[in-house]
Amino acid sequence: MKFTLLFFSYSLFLSAQQPSNFETVPAFKQQTDWGNRKKQLEKSFKLWLQLKNDCQGNYSYTKKWSSWTGFGHTTTITVSKNRVIERKFESIGPPNPDGKPVDKNRWTERGGFIGSNPKGYPPRTMDELYREARSLMERPIPPFHQGILRFNEQGLVLSCFIQDTRIADDAPIQGINITTITLEENKNTEEIKEKPSFDQWLQNGKKIPEGMMFIGGSPWFDERTGKNRKPREVYDMIFKNKKNTLNSGVSPNRKPPVKNKRKPFPKHWGDPPQRQTRDLRPLPGGYGMGSGTLARWIQENLDRDKIKDTKSD
Repeated sequence: MKFTLLFFSYSLFLSAQQPSNFETVPAFKQQTDWGNRKKQLEKSFKLWLQLKNDCQGNYSYTKKWSSWTGFGHTTTITVSKNRVIERKFESIGPPNPDGKPVDKNRWTERGGFIGSNPKGYPPRTMDELYREARSLMERPIPPFHQGILRFNEQGLVLSCFIQDTRIADDAPIQGINITTITLEENKNTEEIKEKPSFDQWLQNGKKIPEGMMFIGGSPWFDERTGKNRKPREVYDMIFKNKKNTLNSGVSPNRKPPVKNKRKPFPKHWGDPPQRQTRDLRPLPGGYGMGSGTLARWIQENLDRDKIKDTKSD
């Protein structure tokens, strides 16, 4: 009798602790369906379509998970114009008995590297999460499982999954389960999209962003010192001070150098080549600095003029 009363009191306590937006389909020994939870999810999906249009497809969401042993991790997915552009991950180990700091592991994926690490929550958009939740509700809940449906304060879905009630701790789930959603109306995500980490930039072939130009033709050659720059220097020029160095090729704290007027080429040479390489070298004939393509064009014309002068003599 005492055990029955205690169990009943504990059940009342749990029901009082459940938030109003947290819906649980009880577990039965036989399979059951989701009932009116389908209508709630469809209402939430229509709301999402409206809010997605308001934020222009710019938003982020997080997934936090922790084990009863103290281990846990957080994944943050950033979406720009309805496309995943970044995934951040941080894991934290259990507390150390000797009081030392807990172990942490952090990484960030952008561009073509998104989804390359098997750890973390999968990089999916909210549309994909809703699609998975709706598909899950089309199937009955298996025996000895419970169905969980949870929304945030706005009414957007956070969780829609089934879980085996026979497993006490860290029971695996089937479905979606995230923690928070943040909508951004005027979020400038172009910098995130175009700025890989230094290691990712190296692995991707140290490419110069399309449309970026530098005075002198190439960021790899330092005109002031006459030496080649190291990869880290080039990376910092491109991404660290992008607003100041883009299309300038100069340090943001220095005034742009005065461009010396090059002496004109002889008219009978014609026009110099329009497409030139991005290297920088001294040009023959005292024509200053320029690309290797321009240097060859000048030298060919100088040699041609020399042959003509020899024949005329």
